[in-house]
Amino acid sequence: MTTESVNIYRRTCRRVGLDRNPMRRREDRVQTLVAAALTLVFLIAVPVLVMSVGARVYHTETAAVQAETAKLQQVEATVTATGKAPLYAPIMPAKVEWKDADGVIHTDDYQSTTVVEPGSTVTIWLNGAGRIVEPPSPDQALSKAVLLTSGALLGVVLALVGCYFALRRALDRRRLRMWEMEWATVDLRWGSHS
Repeated sequence: MTTESVNIYRRTCRRVGLDRNPMRRREDRVQTLVAAALTLVFLIAVPVLVMSVGARVYHTETAAVQAETAKLQQVEATVTATGKAPLYAPIMPAKVEWKDADGVIHTDDYQSTTVVEPGSTVTIWLNGAGRIVEPPSPDQALSKAVLLTSGALLGVVLALVGCYFALRRALDRRRLRMWEMEWATVDLRWGSHS
């Protein structure tokens, strides 16, 4: 090790409270050890939460989307008429028609998220009653897994930070009492010399 790396090591140890400074009290060392332990708990909790909560939610939501998709029917429809798209929304109203398996022609209103013209073909999703519905979102499972895992991680972070600050407050009160006792002792010693 070079002298510079030894100095960096010693400086880092001193800053985090791991040196052998005689001015550090037992409470200071306890606070440092608890902070290190809570950091270790957090570093262990992150992958555990991601693998347990995130994976479980993702698989459950993926199965739900697949079950919902299985109930729907995807059909190619022809645009028969279009309306004016409002300025505030990226939706173009249109009338579409399609044939069902029996050859019956159906017509319904459709909200397209792309620009369509009469005569063009669009893919629509039909429910069991033959009504146009929104297609299932392929990103729903991932977004819900990320959201719930983030919430669980936030809960863990808040609990660990709360534990640290509660301990720190208790140690600060104890340090303050000890500080006052030491000043009273010093006052008695120094006051007797005058």
